[in-house]
Amino acid sequence: MKRIIIVYSPRSARFSEVRRKVIEKSRELKGWMVLKFEVEEAPLRENSKRLAKIIKKDDLILSAGGDGTAAMSMNAIIESGRIATLGVMPFGNFNDYVETLGKMTFDRIIRKFEEGKYKEFYPLDAIVDGEHLMYSGAYFTIGMMAEATWLFKENKVRRKLVKARNRLFFSARKLFGWYVRNKRRKDFLPSDMYVNDVQVEKNTTDYIAINGKSVASVVPCIGWWRDPEVFWSGTMRNRSLMRMFGKFLKSQEGKLPGNESKSDLIRFKTVANVYMHADGEGKELSGVLEIEIKKARNGLRVIEA
Repeated sequence: MKRIIIVYSPRSARFSEVRRKVIEKSRELKGWMVLKFEVEEAPLRENSKRLAKIIKKDDLILSAGGDGTAAMSMNAIIESGRIATLGVMPFGNFNDYVETLGKMTFDRIIRKFEEGKYKEFYPLDAIVDGEHLMYSGAYFTIGMMAEATWLFKENKVRRKLVKARNRLFFSARKLFGWYVRNKRRKDFLPSDMYVNDVQVEKNTTDYIAINGKSVASVVPCIGWWRDPEVFWSGTMRNRSLMRMFGKFLKSQEGKLPGNESKSDLIRFKTVANVYMHADGEGKELSGVLEIEIKKARNGLRVIEA
């Protein structure tokens, strides 16, 4: 019997949609065992470990939520060590996974899975001081942009974002206010930071590694998720508003700062405290000496539109 595990958060502002478009639809399935997994208010690693324990070979894991839910589901599949397939339905604020995989209905995901029409997906892997931290399907950022995203962790901001008529404008307004308050800070990245043995330029605020087709559904990318070895990465100086706006315009033309890479080794001469963000999941790293970003050793199956 085929199995589907529906992954969702009952606390989501869009849970009523998840219930109507996914959970209720699953009751119509014939010849399937339907399991439901509720995401708890806990770090990604804790939820992914719980989910990994119940995944079996050939399961369909359907993420019904935002990028954080999709990333947690992807991490769980890889950590389970079993061959399972990931399907994603967008009920988040930015939905970079859906930008990459394409928007699909519940019925279409089921149909493609039953027909065996899946693709291989190769995420990024972050290793901090020799220990695996997490996998990312879309991107990793370290520094100013990563810290700014913590603004959207606030429940009040998240509720307003869901109700906003224009989410992009609302997000931009909130981020601009944060930027004005913090742009003079010089502690986003340590001055003794090296990427692949090259010291970063003075006033560098961000490191970014890109794997998916967009960053926050704003910056369009070619996407490297199908490549088992290569991703895109670079550093940026975003303290100047004009410089940031110029890079944003170039990104709309497909001109991203950086180069293709197979592995980035980020080192600090002295222990550092930095913010990292990936796929809707933020983390403050304390006392870090080394961060390695590379492709995961093994990929996974995904349903694409």
